[in-house]
Amino acid sequence: MVAYGLGELPGTSIAGAADVIQGETGEFPHVPQLPDRGLGADMVGRTIGLLDSINVDRGPRSWRISPRPGRFSHRTGDLLALDLDTCEEVWGGARRIKAQVVGPWTLGSRIEMSNGHLVLTDRGAMRDLTEALIHGIRAHVADLGRRFDAPVSIQLDEPELPTVVTGALSGTSDFDRIPAVPAPDVAERLNEVFATIDVEDTYLNLCGSAPRWEIARQSGARTVQVTMDRIDGHRQLDGFGETISGGTRIGLGITRPGVQVDQRLERPHALVVQVERLFTRVGVDPQLLGTGVDIHPRTGIGGGTLVDAAMAYRMARCVAEMLERDHI
Repeated sequence: MVAYGLGELPGTSIAGAADVIQGETGEFPHVPQLPDRGLGADMVGRTIGLLDSINVDRGPRSWRISPRPGRFSHRTGDLLALDLDTCEEVWGGARRIKAQVVGPWTLGSRIEMSNGHLVLTDRGAMRDLTEALIHGIRAHVADLGRRFDAPVSIQLDEPELPTVVTGALSGTSDFDRIPAVPAPDVAERLNEVFATIDVEDTYLNLCGSAPRWEIARQSGARTVQVTMDRIDGHRQLDGFGETISGGTRIGLGITRPGVQVDQRLERPHALVVQVERLFTRVGVDPQLLGTGVDIHPRTGIGGGTLVDAAMAYRMARCVAEMLERDHI
């Protein structure tokens, strides 16, 4: 069991963020993302900076594929290199490290083709974008491995996945709805990415919405990250039980910014009880509490202050330690 952060942190100081990450999750640090710094520092802009074979620039409504390199894609790539330089200075090295990249479905939902239609609507464009993403991840992993002399894990963030599979994604206008993509097709493309990037560990971030467990199980990710209070109702509980019993690790997002670990450890203990009750409701092997679960903050940790975020990280670490001690 391990505690870690999902990626985004508040503020504009990469050194400050790196310091919090090292202090609270030193055994498994992650590359920080600071969306408060503006366009290109968000999760999509950061990933676009990895796409060497496809030129993407800022369009009138969103990111758009361009016939020539744009200044925004150059800026995001340069910003990432500077961020990693700072992390090297703060951390020195790492036993292992995690990087976060936007997955193909969210990327295809946020980037337009030159005709104004989303990449998601064109099978060939999605294939090219996925290939560019895979090559970009491989180069990123190689760079991180050289810098930190440590194995690298990759987390794919897919916040748009619910809209993709339900047909709720808008096209060229609010009245133009893009047809739903079948869940097996979604899982197949995710599996293609995970199977070809050659990293130590793989994570699929489905936090912030009700998890699509059939996609989680077929995606090829070793760990699927979810928000715990979204696991509610018979279908969700059954999906959770089937997924974790089938060998997929679950990252549970349960801690919030600004909630301190109290001296008597009553607050982390209350969260431990919530996790244990979830397992009791599902009826799976209690031993999986120690071997099949990781703990991380909930989504939305990019708001507030860095101090608040540090508290959420510290709480996650404390809950993970208590669960590990009680169930291994």
